[in-house]
This record gives sequence, C-alpha cells and structure tokens, in this order.
Amino acid sequence: MIRIVITQIVLFLMPFVAFFVYRLATEGRTGAAIASTGRVKFTLAMIGAVLVLAGFVYFAMSWHEQSGVYVPAQYRDGVLIPGGFRPAE
Repeated sequence: MIRIVITQIVLFLMPFVAFFVYRLATEGRTGAAIASTGRVKFTLAMIGAVLVLAGFVYFAMSWHEQSGVYVPAQYRDGVLIPGGFRPAE
C-alpha cells in the first residue's frame, strides 16, 4: 500500500520538479521571478492530477486477483515454509 501512495506522490510532484529544473536551466539560481506564477502553478497542479489519475488507472488495471486460499508463513521442524496462495481444497 505504501508503494502505491509513494508512487502517486511522485507522479503529482513530477511536473513541479520539471518546471523547477527548466527554470534553473534557463534563468539560473538568481533568475527573475515569473510575473504570473498563479496560472503556472494551476497548470502544473492539473498536470499532476492527471498523472495521479493515470497512476490509479494503471494500478487498477494491473491488479490481478489471486485464486485459492492464503496460507501464512509457518515454521515447522526447524524449516521456514514461506506463505502464499494455495489452491482451494
């Protein structure tokens, strides 16, 4: 679950990072401020929201149901048996 949350945060922040890198490359560290940053921030937020929605769609489409019964990991006779899905009996 945490992987999905981190992925969505990264997808949202990507346009802002790209804009920051663009500004740094074109105007340097002491470049003049953009006069209308409100519209730019709104546009970046919308692009980030679209990327987040695309990420949700990707995770929804790539999720596959496991068939069978989940059996947790067990420790038997000094051997760790990994857990996983076993066929339903």
